[in-house]
Amino acid sequence: MIQKLTYLESEQTSPYYNLAVEKQLCFHCKEGECILYLWQNQNTVVVGRNQNIWKECRVELLEKEGGFLARRSSGGGAVYQDLGNLNFTFFARKNCYDEERQTQVILRAVSKLGVCANKSGRNDLIAWGKKFSGHAYFVCGDCCYHHGTLMVSVDLDRLSKYLTVSKEKLQLKGIDSVRARVENLSEFVPDLTISTLKEKLLEAFEELYVLKAGHSDTGVLDQEELAKEKERFAAKSWIFNASF
Repeated sequence: MIQKLTYLESEQTSPYYNLAVEKQLCFHCKEGECILYLWQNQNTVVVGRNQNIWKECRVELLEKEGGFLARRSSGGGAVYQDLGNLNFTFFARKNCYDEERQTQVILRAVSKLGVCANKSGRNDLIAWGKKFSGHAYFVCGDCCYHHGTLMVSVDLDRLSKYLTVSKEKLQLKGIDSVRARVENLSEFVPDLTISTLKEKLLEAFEELYVLKAGHSDTGVLDQEELAKEKERFAAKSWIFNASF
C-alpha cells in the first residue's frame, strides 16, 4: 500500500544526467513510497536497451546537427525528445507497483486539459487516433519503474528526420511515416505549456493516490554515484552496445 508520495523535477536537460538520476531514484525509492519524476532532454534520440541504434536512428545526421544519442535501461522503441516533450517516471517497490494506476495518472492529467485519451496496447497512449505518449518498463530485483514521453510541442520534422522505421513495419501498420501516426498535445490544446502539464500531472498524482506529495530534488541522491552513472550512460560502449 502506498503511504507516501514524492514529486521531483530535473534541473538539467542532459539525457545522460537524467538517465543517471532515474537509475539512482529506482534504488532510492522506499517501501510504501511512489515517486513521480519529471524531466526533459534536449534534442535527443533515446533507444531501448536491446535495440540496434543504427537501425533505429540516422546517427550521422543527428550528430552532425548537434543532437545527442542515448540508450536507456528499459526496453521498447526509439524516441525523439526535445524541450517540447516531457518525460515522466513512476517508481515503486514491487508490492506497491501498479502500472494501471500509474497510467491513469497520465490519462487523468490530460483529461483535465480537455484531451480524451486512452491506452493502445500496453505501450502507447492515443488521442483521436494519434499517439502522443509511449511507455516502457524496468524491473531490477524489488525496484520497478514505469516511464514514458508526453509530446506537447515536439519538432515533428526533426522526429521524422532522425528516426528510422523499416518498410516492413510501415506496411504492416498501413501508414506512410513515423510522423503520420504521432501528434502533439498542443494540436488539441493550442495554448498548452510544459508548466501547465506538470501542474496537471501533480494534481492527478495526488488525486489517484489520495495523498499529498512531498517535493524533493536530486540533491538527496549520492552525488558521487550519480556522477558515475552519468559517465556510464554517456559512454560510447553503452550507447552503441558492442554486442551489435
